[in-house]
Amino acid sequence: MLKIDNITKSFAGVFEPVLKGVDLSLKEGEFCTIIGANGSGKSTLLKIISGEHQADSGKIQRNGEISQVVQDVNKGTIPSMTMLENIALSRMKKPSFSFYNRCKSEVVDKIKSLNIGLEKFVNQPLGALSGGQRQTIATLMAINSGGKILLLDEHTSALDPKMQTMLMEYTAKSVREHRLTTLMITHNLDDAVKYGDRLIMMHKGRIVVDVKGRKKAELKIQSLLEMFHKIEDQILLNDGGKNVC
Repeated sequence: MLKIDNITKSFAGVFEPVLKGVDLSLKEGEFCTIIGANGSGKSTLLKIISGEHQADSGKIQRNGEISQVVQDVNKGTIPSMTMLENIALSRMKKPSFSFYNRCKSEVVDKIKSLNIGLEKFVNQPLGALSGGQRQTIATLMAINSGGKILLLDEHTSALDPKMQTMLMEYTAKSVREHRLTTLMITHNLDDAVKYGDRLIMMHKGRIVVDVKGRKKAELKIQSLLEMFHKIEDQILLNDGGKNVC
């Protein structure tokens, strides 16, 4: 469960608040995709939920530990450690020098299940892998770390189309199996429509669209584009960006 109540956030030197009274409540296991233009407040919202930033006002209630994947994989992995050590460390609350040997078989099996050949690099430092490969491993670590709230900030952005599809299928399957309460930022409208059981659109620091249930299942990309243009028109008419759904 995740409940966000009237969160606001401003930064020095930025004319407008980045977040303007954001309210959002997610049930356990709910998978919510977040879309919006650059600067709409998406990443700032996730950073406040994770504790990286402090809100100016408002409250956050969360039931369970948080796992996250950010665009900068250097923040989520240790390049000098091997793939095996990184993954095993993410799962251990009290690691020891022998911790990774005890779960090597399970880690290798999980990597093999991705079916992209990464298992052959299991004992190599992560710094030797490509950015896309490291992003894939960072996602695997986050999903299997034991956290109940999963935050994904464009976690497929560094991948080629084939790996992107593979990782999104793995993400959706894992979210269902582990009942992870998930917020996923994406600029890929195909993914926003296809995955998750809820979609929100942010614009100028507010949630302006919130679609779930049957409406989400029937949502089309053209409908999203029409919603966005309608919101732009509302802003121009000083409508304040009220929710259109």
